[in-house]
Amino acid sequence: MSILLLVAGCSTQTPSGSPQSSGAPSATNTAAKDEVIVAVGGEKESGYDPCTGWGSSGTPIFQSKLLDTDTNNQLKNDLATEYSVSKDGLTWTFKIRNDVICHDGEKLTAKDVAFTYNKTKENGISTVDLTLLDKAEATDDTTVVFRMKSPMSTFIYQTAALGIVPEHAYGDPTAYAQKPVGSGPYRFVQWDKGQQLIVEANENYYGGTPPFKRLVLLFLSDDAAYAALQAGQVDVAKISENLAVKGMSGYNLVDCKTNDFRTIALPVQKPGETSKEGYAIGNEVTSDMAIRKALANGINRQKIIDTVLNGYGEVAYTVSQGLPWDNKEVILTDGNVEAAKKILDDAGWVDTDGDGIREKNGRKAEFSLIYASDDSTRQSISMAFSEQAKTFGINVITEGLSSADRNPRKHKDAFMLGGGDYNPTPVYNALYGAYAAKGGWYNIVAYKNPTVDKYLEAAIAATTQEEANQYWQKAQWDGTTGGSILGDAPYIYVANISHLYFVRDGISIGEQKIHPHDHGFAVLGNIMDWSAVK
Repeated sequence: MSILLLVAGCSTQTPSGSPQSSGAPSATNTAAKDEVIVAVGGEKESGYDPCTGWGSSGTPIFQSKLLDTDTNNQLKNDLATEYSVSKDGLTWTFKIRNDVICHDGEKLTAKDVAFTYNKTKENGISTVDLTLLDKAEATDDTTVVFRMKSPMSTFIYQTAALGIVPEHAYGDPTAYAQKPVGSGPYRFVQWDKGQQLIVEANENYYGGTPPFKRLVLLFLSDDAAYAALQAGQVDVAKISENLAVKGMSGYNLVDCKTNDFRTIALPVQKPGETSKEGYAIGNEVTSDMAIRKALANGINRQKIIDTVLNGYGEVAYTVSQGLPWDNKEVILTDGNVEAAKKILDDAGWVDTDGDGIREKNGRKAEFSLIYASDDSTRQSISMAFSEQAKTFGINVITEGLSSADRNPRKHKDAFMLGGGDYNPTPVYNALYGAYAAKGGWYNIVAYKNPTVDKYLEAAIAATTQEEANQYWQKAQWDGTTGGSILGDAPYIYVANISHLYFVRDGISIGEQKIHPHDHGFAVLGNIMDWSAVK
């Protein structure tokens, strides 16, 4: 089975003042570079245990997976050599390689695969969805069988997300997370928390010889990474949009495309209810669909990308922009202020006192938009969104808050959210009624639409990806209703942001995959395709 996910794209730009470089080895300097230093950004503070979420959006690097995605983002075999699904969708059978050796010299078998899935299900992590898995069992050293409680079309994508841990090395999960053992291309050497992670090539890697003997991964902020680039101390560094435009002599700017969306979540219910966490649900203004529809039509997404992101991003109208399960009908004329004004006029939102803010039944068309105070990109997008909303009479009050202060307000105020993955579960998580304000960050807007729920349930229960995709698309818009901007408009998607890296001349990071939301190590997802010279 082969499932097309998305055609990848990654463009290389040479900043002003930098010499042209193709990234290919020069004729006069062909000695292979042994060590590469990469500023990857954020640190995985909880450690490197796939059973608790490590590596599920990007690459686990230490561990192998049953399946992986290639540079065209098609599913391909990793540990698996083949797989099959029963007609009723209740049994998935995978055959795996018999030549896989872990970093400690022990052989990895199907028992380790079954152990990993059962342990991950037991842990109940949110980044790998195994809710419908009953159990995994190894029938021999190279065969693992997954038995489902009911059909789960998205299970195949979980096999391309979950790294496999060897059971013999997992006696103490806390200790394992600090010093992981796996069968991936690089083995753990040293972790200096808050500073760096050092890994070395796995000489027994079944996928071939890794391109570098040693990787040093630095946990640096964008500003610190830029300073390290200026000092020539790093080879590859993740960088922000505002720093990218400054350029860097001796480095190429690589613009990696993503499905890392930024969206404004708008509470759809009237106030009055309280979540099980004790948080107020609902908003008097955003619960009016005319407000949500006006914002969906009036906001100029491309202008936000051009001015706030310095052009590094792509307009997004849906949670799954460009993916096979995206509904291509969900599109509006971007920045249609006149349409926004008409929607508000027709709904009775009128500026009666001349202050530029519309009112209805004595209530101002204004609400708070919350963003993470430590995220400059979300802050800038939020502020641009607010400025544009004023042009058609809606006052959006932006507030940057810490995590602790954001939580109590997540169901009653608008939120600037980020997300995106290689599978359709973000559609489900954002729209499924059973998740409405039930905890965590799924469906924080408390959206409920029985018709949408039926489509989502049918998508999960589908036994083919083609059938599932039709239901995912209908959940977004079926011509009459849906959870997209053409329907109930609970989320206003703005852009898929780019992930930007400065790469030293003479180093190639290969053709990158489309990056998901949590992108710290995603740049290493094709590490076997990297190359460099001294």
